[in-house]
Amino acid sequence: MKRLQQWLCVALLICGTGMAKSQQLVFTPQWAAQAQFVGFYVANSKGFYKEAGLDVAIKHPALSRPSSDYLQKGESQFITLNLVTAMAMIDRGAQLVNVFQASQQSNLLIVSHTPLKGMESLSGKKVGHWRAGFSELPMAMDKKYKLGIQWVPFLSHINLFISKAIDATLAMSYNEFFQLKLAGQRIKDDQVLHMRDIGYNVPEDGVYVTLDFYRKHKDEVQKFAEATRKGWEWAVANPEEALDIVMVTMRQSGIAGNMISQEWMMKEILKQLADKDTGKRTYKLEPASLKLANRILLESGLIKKEITYKQITQL
Repeated sequence: MKRLQQWLCVALLICGTGMAKSQQLVFTPQWAAQAQFVGFYVANSKGFYKEAGLDVAIKHPALSRPSSDYLQKGESQFITLNLVTAMAMIDRGAQLVNVFQASQQSNLLIVSHTPLKGMESLSGKKVGHWRAGFSELPMAMDKKYKLGIQWVPFLSHINLFISKAIDATLAMSYNEFFQLKLAGQRIKDDQVLHMRDIGYNVPEDGVYVTLDFYRKHKDEVQKFAEATRKGWEWAVANPEEALDIVMVTMRQSGIAGNMISQEWMMKEILKQLADKDTGKRTYKLEPASLKLANRILLESGLIKKEITYKQITQL
């Protein structure tokens, strides 16, 4: 009996040691805390990661550092990236694997002071774009159709447009577009050009890991993806409580969030989880979406060679 008790104690000690040495996984989205990442916050807050046996910490980036920098330096194991950004990085030699695709549609808009009769209305115009990126698709459009757009960089605000220093600006439907409305801009439907409606419906946010991490930790990667999917689905079913989780996360990150703007953002983000044609939420990068992105980026010279589905997903 004593020997059995000794063996049990040893077994418990071994198990306890293994748990103590379990690796903490760090997830870094590509921007500061906001409703854009609600599914991840829910998965963390509701304990879905813990239920999967994972110790996950969410670490937001400094505004001066892209999330990819955290991944490349080993400070984070999971990050979000815009699909075209990830493809451009892979084209330059980065070994990245898409393990989860939240967005299935483009949220990118071009907002003008004057009515837009198609993309040709932008010829020769001054258009604001983010200095940090996210502008690849409109720039590819500009190059393909030889519009001669004068691109004016900005950081993360709408002042250039409001002051009329530019003719039009890039905006996300869930963010800057709503900021313009809050600022009193009376924007009519014919002043807005949706990239998804003119042949550029390329999905955006996906989760990426390094190829090395993927090969060594496939089980953890799968568990992270499944728990994250559970978080997004819970947010769709429980939007009010999900918004509360967003606001708490923002306060914990030292960000004073506006609940009205965050509610708008969350509604827009949750709508874009579904495929435009099928209405389904698959949470995976679809081959057709990658094919479209490849065609656009190759035509514009933003990538030199096709990024294959096997290359970017390992599937």
